[in-house]
Amino acid sequence: MMLRCLRPQPVDRARPGSKHHVLTDGQGIPLAVSLTGGNRNDVTQLIPLLDKVPPVAGVVGRPPRRPDLLFADRGYDHDQRLLWERGIRPALRLSSARM
Repeated sequence: MMLRCLRPQPVDRARPGSKHHVLTDGQGIPLAVSLTGGNRNDVTQLIPLLDKVPPVAGVVGRPPRRPDLLFADRGYDHDQRLLWERGIRPALRLSSARM
């Protein structure tokens, strides 16, 4: 028996749709936003989102531009070495393929 979803799925490759990628601080304030097609992999947007983060205002000296710790879902766990090289400690859920 095969079950089919009757409504269109936004991440189906044959149909149009979009994904919103948002990087927020600890209070939920958006720092960077990206909009991609529904069939685009999430992992392609992690580093560009980190590069879009503006400097923190009001801090004496050189303002920080990156977080110390990053929480994300399993769609962004492709290569955590890129985060370690930037001085960011990843706290990402591993996908089932990487467990």
